[in-house]
Amino acid sequence: MIDQSTGMKPGERYAIENGERTRLFPGFFLDGKYYLEPQLQTAIGWLEGQRFLYDELDPTGEPVYPDRVAGTIENLTLTLADGARLKVNRVPYRVQGNPLTQKTEEATDDSRPQLTRAFHDKPEVIDRASDGIGRAATPFAAAPRPSLMLAAGAALLFGGCLLAINRHRGRHQDR
Repeated sequence: MIDQSTGMKPGERYAIENGERTRLFPGFFLDGKYYLEPQLQTAIGWLEGQRFLYDELDPTGEPVYPDRVAGTIENLTLTLADGARLKVNRVPYRVQGNPLTQKTEEATDDSRPQLTRAFHDKPEVIDRASDGIGRAATPFAAAPRPSLMLAAGAALLFGGCLLAINRHRGRHQDR
């Protein structure tokens, strides 16, 4: 649950504006967790109430921020431990469609109602595939590329031909 005093809402992405002479925060918040990758593989930070815990280590293996507390967030403003204040802005996010089927869907299905905003704000829900271990894969994983399908088909055809040749030889050697 996200503390309402942070100003963040569930299902929406938020990014921290980078200021001068402050550490960079290259990721985004989503549902109280802070991610670096758009595939939501691993959260490297999270909110506990208003406290922003950031799990970054220095080269010696020690946390960059004491007790991993980077600062506090209130009304979409991150106040770092050193007093620096950084704005937290809502980041629009739209789920991208499968590029292999996108033109076909657009051309043939005009009667389908548009997806609701709630689904557009939730990443990986609509048309992303999973690699089977809980991580979302790239958009191309939803459908194999045509070159991969062609190679698989050619391998099957070649294997079938070899099987037929072996069976044919086996019948003629018995005579």
